[in-house]
Amino acid sequence: MQRTLNPTCTGTSVIALQYEKGVVIMTDRVVSYGKTARYKNVSRQYKVNNNMIIAFGGDHADFQWLQNVIERQVLAWKMIGQDLSPKALHGYLTSLMYARRTRMNPLWNTLVVAGVEDEEKNNKESSTPFIGVITQKGVAYQTKHVATGIAAMLLNQAVEDEWKKKGDKLTRAEAEALVRKALELTIYHDCCADNDFEIGVVDAEDGVTLGKQETIIGDWSIAETNCQYE
Repeated sequence: MQRTLNPTCTGTSVIALQYEKGVVIMTDRVVSYGKTARYKNVSRQYKVNNNMIIAFGGDHADFQWLQNVIERQVLAWKMIGQDLSPKALHGYLTSLMYARRTRMNPLWNTLVVAGVEDEEKNNKESSTPFIGVITQKGVAYQTKHVATGIAAMLLNQAVEDEWKKKGDKLTRAEAEALVRKALELTIYHDCCADNDFEIGVVDAEDGVTLGKQETIIGDWSIAETNCQYE
């Protein structure tokens, strides 16, 4: 029986944080073959329904398989007259990722479920933002802000410090500005990150908005003083 020992085409970091009425999630738009930017203009975000987006880092093929699994779950919930909620999907994927890990055949992904949880059905006033993370080993947790991949080492503390200044009072515009700044820092340090990116938003009032492709250039003036690249 064959197992995937090394993922072939991969995506890098995912950055997400809550604001007062929802969640902002940002990914770049490249899938890398090793360190080569093999496939450009590839979205790493998937709209599950009007309450939720899921984004991935890691193996692209495994995430394509997961999309089919998620679609079947959405249909199963519709058959009983319910919409799949962020917490329900997070719990299901946690069990799935852990089961695959224990069979020594893991899915090579880190998943971020971002959405709005309806505490009371059809009552937007009671909706609460939700971010859930599942690692390749099936370790799962809920958080108010997260950076995965290499950004977990580079940016988690910076994102947390900025988020704490306003916490749940953070506005949507401020949250989007923060993840844009986080991406700029990522492209300086991560050779697999790309400067083409998209920002998805899940808002308690407006539902899911998948952002258009954007490009950030950054400030590379320091390169003129770097003489250690030979």
